Amino acid sequence: MAATHSVQQADDVIKALEALRNRWAERSDDQQDSDVLHRASELISELKQLVSTLDGQLAAMRWLAQKQFRPKSEQVPEGQLALELLGFMLQPKAADGEAPDGTPSAPEQPLGTTPDKTRESRPKRNSRLHLIPVKQVPVRLEEKDRICACCQGVKAEMGFEPRRHLVYEPAKLYFLEEQLYNYVCKTCQEGVVSAKGTPKLIDGSNVSSSMFAHLVVSKIVDAVPIERVGKQLARHGVDIASSTLNEWYNRCGQEVVFLQDVAKQALLSSQMISLDDTPMPTKNDEAPRGITRGRLWLYLGDVSRTAYCEYSPDWKGTHPQRVLQGFAGPIQNDGYSGLHALFCARDAPPRVGCNDHSRRKWVEALRIGDNRAERVIALYGALYAVEREAKALRLNAADTLALRRERSVPVWKALCEEVDRLAALGERKSPLGKAITYFQRQRPRLEIFLSNGILPISNAHVERLLRIVALFRKNSLFIGAPKAGPRYAALLTLALNCVLCDVNPFTYFTELFDRIAAGWPNARAAELLPQAFVPADQLAQ
Repeated sequence: MAATHSVQQADDVIKALEALRNRWAERSDDQQDSDVLHRASELISELKQLVSTLDGQLAAMRWLAQKQFRPKSEQVPEGQLALELLGFMLQPKAADGEAPDGTPSAPEQPLGTTPDKTRESRPKRNSRLHLIPVKQVPVRLEEKDRICACCQGVKAEMGFEPRRHLVYEPAKLYFLEEQLYNYVCKTCQEGVVSAKGTPKLIDGSNVSSSMFAHLVVSKIVDAVPIERVGKQLARHGVDIASSTLNEWYNRCGQEVVFLQDVAKQALLSSQMISLDDTPMPTKNDEAPRGITRGRLWLYLGDVSRTAYCEYSPDWKGTHPQRVLQGFAGPIQNDGYSGLHALFCARDAPPRVGCNDHSRRKWVEALRIGDNRAERVIALYGALYAVEREAKALRLNAADTLALRRERSVPVWKALCEEVDRLAALGERKSPLGKAITYFQRQRPRLEIFLSNGILPISNAHVERLLRIVALFRKNSLFIGAPKAGPRYAALLTLALNCVLCDVNPFTYFTELFDRIAAGWPNARAAELLPQAFVPADQLAQ
């Protein structure tokens, strides 16, 4: 409390000294007085620097107290409340956030603690209610209720008023029995021919492609474990063992693995590639704890044109290096060191950084009370506002680049100057120091988006799609075995491409399994990707 009070007193002293200096400057024109005023300005600047350093040190002390002594469980050990009280006492006062002279002004509320009225509203949801079929049910009065009170005659109909209700009808399970007729020549009694039934993905089974599609969409897209899918089916009167459902799901993954190479070729034909990874726990009986930590890699071509997923049993950089070997376009990621080998060659592709990762470190510094990070976050907010405007206007690459040069380049210069000013303080261990270090090391990669209109400002478009994997990991805890990883990655590749192309995944997987069961030629495998998908009812037209 005393330290925070001292900072407040120092701020009051600085304001009083500045007011006194301004009054003196207005009343004096002597050269000697000018020298005194100049020296007074230097002393005030030094005092401001000392106060800023003290403010940062108080924030760092509070962060250390929280990091080292905060329990990971909900139980409060002896002495913990005293440490929490210490952290509260060391909480620094909010800084004025005065910007250096000559730099563009930044928003006063960078974290969006209050609603930003200048930010455009989100577009309306594409509900597609007009595509829902309508079941018409006439509602008429009985004849006794249509008797006229004046002449006792029967009233005639004069039209109706429509009133709609959105009705939910639970899923239905039924057997579709195909009666395959046989034909024979009555004269010679030879040459019996039979009608051909619908091909099945698993020969000899009584499961249709729609059931397989339901399993895949439930587990991959909706992150519903197979056991819960079995409980849903049981509510409809069909009790199927979880082991059987898992066998069906695994067979689906095996049948679509060949499409991985097709998706990879589509990825490598892109102008740029963004990638990120996320942990994927895998059941392994040979591991000490029965679980190994695999990785799920997601690659996106041209931001939202094509997706490709791959599973690896470890986090080694050889896996993405193998996938991206020979690709000459820009590659965007979060600074993962395993990719360094790709950018060491003479004709190495450009490496693009992720400003989201940089901004998060500044936000973390602000959250623990270091208000010196506030201006950097505000400048980042101005950069992202330009990106939102370009997206809302649907600008092409050339127009986006022109807008960035006009609006984003001055803000970026101010951002770099602010980081350099904070770097002169010499703090490296605190959260603010870590944010400064990350920005300075990644700066050439972070600012490359200003020179190319097709490059996004961050890697957030990959992270948003990885939420599907995070939800799957939360609900299922792990995948069944290391060999199940490639099957999951193959199904996830197709599901994410459905998301990018706005294709109904259930319809897509149903017809995909039908076409595979019917013996789709390998030469036309590219037509099975969601980007080239055409429903069967449209093909028949």
